Amino acid sequence: MKNLSLIIIVIFIFGCQEQIELTERSSAELKTMATEGIGIEFIFQSNKPTFGELFLITGSEDPKFPAKNHQFEKLNSLDISFIDYAYYGIKNDNKIGDGVTIWLFPMKNGDTEYDDYNAPFDSVFMEYTVLSNTEKSSELVKKVFFAFKDNIDVKIVFEGKVVNDYKIIENRINEIIEVCRTELKVEPGSEEALKLVWKNTVLYNDGNN
Repeated sequence: MKNLSLIIIVIFIFGCQEQIELTERSSAELKTMATEGIGIEFIFQSNKPTFGELFLITGSEDPKFPAKNHQFEKLNSLDISFIDYAYYGIKNDNKIGDGVTIWLFPMKNGDTEYDDYNAPFDSVFMEYTVLSNTEKSSELVKKVFFAFKDNIDVKIVFEGKVVNDYKIIENRINEIIEVCRTELKVEPGSEEALKLVWKNTVLYNDGNN
């Protein structure tokens, strides 16, 4: 009887694992996602960070904004940089792909623009463009996902749904990579791929005329 009870408990635990299905996307939608990027939002459930506290993810402390809570020091192994005096990102050290592999945007009231520079942030929005980065670069998305999930009290939202299983995000990224290769006919992270991503930007066109 004890063995039977144990089997029932195991079945119950595995049966209760996350069963979330994302909205099925057409090839046209996947191609748009390839160039515009995917977004994952980490919504803080408690201890919303000030600017100084979030800045600790860079591995250093901003003397102008001393941190009271040091929980974000747990993320400083991600090699995140403070970019453009406003956002964070993981820079690409390789010559292949975009200059910044992953962008991290602090958000307040659902926006990246806010008046109070040191106001507690509601969330961090991670942006990753599949087309402008190599397939291997997607491992960084996984790394950031688990860094937040395992160390910070957050709710993780992807395509409008709360997600705890990274496999759901990984499957979407793989779908987009497949579309890049089979329909766009480019390898993610290649020079041809970067042209598709940046072709409509003023800076790219000015530099290539």
